[in-house]
Amino acid sequence: MNWVRGVLRTYGLEREFENQQVLLLWPKVAGEQTARVAQATKFSNGVLTVSVSSSTVMHELSLLRRRYIERINKLIGDPRVQELRFIPGQIPQRRTITLPPPNHAHLAEAETLFSTVTDPRLRQSFLRLYETLRRREEALLAAGGKRCVRCGAVFFGEGDLCPGCRFDQFADVRPKD
Repeated sequence: MNWVRGVLRTYGLEREFENQQVLLLWPKVAGEQTARVAQATKFSNGVLTVSVSSSTVMHELSLLRRRYIERINKLIGDPRVQELRFIPGQIPQRRTITLPPPNHAHLAEAETLFSTVTDPRLRQSFLRLYETLRRREEALLAAGGKRCVRCGAVFFGEGDLCPGCRFDQFADVRPKD
């Protein structure tokens, strides 16, 4: 796992990985039933933001705030989460998707893309990751997802732009200081 951290550090992705780790731990910390009505949406500067389905849920979870912070920090191994904010919002229903079987064409693409990676373990990891991501894209498209016209990411939602590109488009038109 140390080599993964090294790659993340090299590309400046270590902090983002750590932020995503906090978000991914929320269902384990809160429990699957709670995670259905309270979804971790953002982690930044020590603050974990959780979108909840109603003000009632928000109030109940607020009473457990300290316990959740302690659990997350214990799982991570450091006091990364300092504050937990609950905000009312809509919790999207998660779609269950099933990955299609491995596709040899994807593996051939991956072999070409990563042919210059000399470390065999790293190369094998990239090959598996690429193949899995391509299978995931196929499954999302089959479940009704669509490709962003700007970046090509597969997403569910309104319009032709994924949420990331919509955000970038908004950021591009904000007045400069």
